[in-house]
Amino acid sequence: MSITLTEDIAKRLRAARKAAGFKAAKDFANQYSIPLSTYSQHETGKRSINAELIINYSSYFQINPYWLLTGNGEPFFGDEMKDRKAIIERENFSISPKINQQQNKYNHQIDLALLKKILLAAEPLFEDKSLQLSYPGLIDHCFEIYDTVSTLAAEMEEKEKIIQLTLSSIRRGG
Repeated sequence: MSITLTEDIAKRLRAARKAAGFKAAKDFANQYSIPLSTYSQHETGKRSINAELIINYSSYFQINPYWLLTGNGEPFFGDEMKDRKAIIERENFSISPKINQQQNKYNHQIDLALLKKILLAAEPLFEDKSLQLSYPGLIDHCFEIYDTVSTLAAEMEEKEKIIQLTLSSIRRGG
């Protein structure tokens, strides 16, 4: 029996909740006014998680959204999170093994607002069955867009235009 991407993310979500100090899903859901049934279904993999929720959960748990999506790289930024990282590693034994062969290029502080704009703009592509692009492939494209756009010395309006142009090229197969 293979594990789906939703189930894989769900296991990392549960590990992140525990690392953030929430022993029960109910405690977390209550603190952030999230319906318990919704969060529980995300954490068990019975309900898929969209891009906006990935960003929100990453922010609540102070974890790397790239790690939450893919399982690659470090779950936390910086050395001050060693205790929380140890909890993630203990929980990781049940998560599908993902070996990161290269240094994680997202160990720096991520501009969550920019990443959220990219993922929200890409959301229709995740649901487009006509694209010959896998879910992990599309996530990689989003992070490539982030890498490019985050280094530009441009106003957000210009960055948003570049994001839209890049995503439209994916639709055209470019």
